[in-house]
Amino acid sequence: MAICKVTMTSVALSFVDGQLADSIPINDRGLAYGDGCFTTALIIDGEVAMLPQHLNRLVVQSQKLGLPDVDLTTLKVTINNISADIHIGVLKVIITCGSGGRGYSRLGVESAKVIVSVHDYPTNYPQWQKVGISVGISEQKLGINPMLAGLKHLNRLEQVMLRVELDKRPEDDLLACDVNGNVIECCSANVFWLKAGKWHTPMLSTAGVAGLMREKILLNYVDITPANYALTDLNNIDAMFITNAILGIVPVKIFNDHKLDISLVSALQSQCMNTEVNKNE
Repeated sequence: MAICKVTMTSVALSFVDGQLADSIPINDRGLAYGDGCFTTALIIDGEVAMLPQHLNRLVVQSQKLGLPDVDLTTLKVTINNISADIHIGVLKVIITCGSGGRGYSRLGVESAKVIVSVHDYPTNYPQWQKVGISVGISEQKLGINPMLAGLKHLNRLEQVMLRVELDKRPEDDLLACDVNGNVIECCSANVFWLKAGKWHTPMLSTAGVAGLMREKILLNYVDITPANYALTDLNNIDAMFITNAILGIVPVKIFNDHKLDISLVSALQSQCMNTEVNKNE
């Protein structure tokens, strides 16, 4: 059976340091070492959903990585300008450490570089939200790195390799464990599941990305306590969903060849996801 997957690659508009541009210097440390961080947000009718949270994420991540300070006022102006005429789309903000010489040292780096771009909204997402997706188990394992765990940094080779695997498989997404066998996340989304009447999600203290939608769900549902789980803990689950700032909440209809009840995800969808996406599609 042929595998058909939807990919979105076009860039409608991009700014570098507040100026219309589509290139960066070849000695940029983001290119050379993945020295930076990013966030990806949903644009609906000219406004960026959860913009304060995305800006805060960039600040917190930059501080943890020791990146040069970013002018948030200029960044906000750029974001507002680039999003103003977009009906629905995806905003991506990348902060790199800036330009520097060969070698790992940041000595001599003076300022960060900020890249803001707009991309197409994946047209399959509204359908995913309604009917659910299939999720398999990745053959690859994620590494352990408490120093970078939770951050949406630019070193995303693990996710690239997961996506290479996914592109060769029939499922819509893959669930990945770390090298110790702990369940972590899907290719580009966090995961929650329902078992024995209680929702669960993995702890991300040693691997994975702590998404903003995951954070929003945990704030709204304080009885969900992240913990370490093995794949065997997902035996006989009743429901599952994946989530990120662009997907919202997407129910899983089939996990590892087992059918799940997507109706059990409806309550969380209505309370936590951006329902405007469905209204506008």
